[in-house]
Amino acid sequence: LEEKAELLAQQNRDIEVKNTEIEEARQVLEERAEQLAVSMRYKSEFLANMSHELRTPLNSLLILAKLLADNAEGNLSPKQVEFAETIHGAGSDLLQLINDILDLSKVEAGKMDVSPTRIALVQLVDYVEATFRPLTAEKGLDFSVRVSPELPATLHTDEQRLLQVLRNLLSNAVKFTDSGAVELVIRPAGADVPNAIREHLLEAGSLRDADADLIAFSVTDTGIGIASSKMLVIFEAFKQADGTTSRKYGGTGLGLSISREIARLL
Repeated sequence: LEEKAELLAQQNRDIEVKNTEIEEARQVLEERAEQLAVSMRYKSEFLANMSHELRTPLNSLLILAKLLADNAEGNLSPKQVEFAETIHGAGSDLLQLINDILDLSKVEAGKMDVSPTRIALVQLVDYVEATFRPLTAEKGLDFSVRVSPELPATLHTDEQRLLQVLRNLLSNAVKFTDSGAVELVIRPAGADVPNAIREHLLEAGSLRDADADLIAFSVTDTGIGIASSKMLVIFEAFKQADGTTSRKYGGTGLGLSISREIARLL
């Protein structure tokens, strides 16, 4: 009996030691999680501040470059106008990158907001047509926007954020397609939307009732495509499906990451 009592006491001591080790490990994990959260907050604040600081002088540069490129007084040579257009184009690309970084910092800080309103579907389609038809024509690509006749005349969404997502998706499609076609299809989502997503949208306030109609926007192209093994990687910030992709086509890998977060908010 004494041996059993001693064995039980030893087991209790071992359990207490293990419990102490677990508690210490838990405290260490909590401290590291807190440090990581603080670090992420500082990084997001730094990116937001830097983006704002860079946008002000860059906007001034773009305005001046545009004035020079317009050559309203006709006192610049064609070569000088070309230089001004190059400056304006490069500056616009840089401004887009800064805007993407600012959006990324908002996403990470949980400060990206959407403001849904009623928007006319025909105006949305007209904007997409006017923006991307010239770009696809320049590359010799066919471009089409197909709208399901079942859709209502107006949509309830944040127009600017929706257009931002469409610009990212269509820009990628045009960039990575050298021949063939790019197409945007707008249709009722119907049963394609899992119940889990509907429940999430209800909790977030994006849906007013569980039976609300959702709209699907899908972009297809005949470009280089994405390997199935890389499907998840492309949605991570600053990552692309292949290192050679960024060297050949450019880009930072921010567009799809931001678009996914905006789509979740919408």
